[in-house]
Amino acid sequence: MSESEYFYYGQGKLSVAIRNSLAGTIGLYQYAGDVSTLTLKPTVEMIKHRESNSGQNSLVRNIAHTRDLNIDITFAEFRPSGMARDLYGNNVSVVAGTVTAETLPDALVAGDEVRLANPAVSAVVITDSTGTPATLVEGTDYTVDANFGKVTILNVGTYVQPFKAAYSYGKRTDTGILTSAQPDIALLYEGVNLAENNAPVICELYKVAPAVAQEIMLITTGTDTAGRQVAGAVLLDSLRAANGPLGQFGRITHVGV
Repeated sequence: MSESEYFYYGQGKLSVAIRNSLAGTIGLYQYAGDVSTLTLKPTVEMIKHRESNSGQNSLVRNIAHTRDLNIDITFAEFRPSGMARDLYGNNVSVVAGTVTAETLPDALVAGDEVRLANPAVSAVVITDSTGTPATLVEGTDYTVDANFGKVTILNVGTYVQPFKAAYSYGKRTDTGILTSAQPDIALLYEGVNLAENNAPVICELYKVAPAVAQEIMLITTGTDTAGRQVAGAVLLDSLRAANGPLGQFGRITHVGV
């Protein structure tokens, strides 16, 4: 039976689930945010044999020896969950709070910049270390960069150091870098084929070992937002039947075809 022509121009949504390879379980899929490229790269290593009896050294056997599947992804969003996964890191959520007496470095002079222990600060009050603490005057003795939690000393006068800072700070997520083992993940792509009236296309990859992010561009140039490139090896899922019709790596589903 002949097939009708079928072209492909894809757009869609990528979700990621964390695998527990020891238990053979997959967690809930979570949307990975906007992904600008998603590319499968299958490779087959061949064993070649050339005959030696004709004098032509001709190829007589070309045997598929190993089969590998790799994937390249460019994440366009910098969600903390994705950053932690792709940097082999971990996230620590910090709730909003207050600090009452954070000790600043001693022997500060005019012009020195001091980073507080927290960013996103407000209501910063700095006092000195006298028995009855004197309060420094914001705008005269110091300024505050609230977003970055930075204090610039303008005048030390006759105040007694070390100075103490009291302030409030907002919530945040801190992402550690290279603090965890390489994760095992499963990928689910839910896309549409714009070349064929938005026909649904699904791709499942059962077990993927992602490499650490190739680069994180913190200073951005050009005409687009920064992307985060991640390559991964699609592993054989030994928990699936080796003789199943769809194998142990994954499957692509063309809905309605």
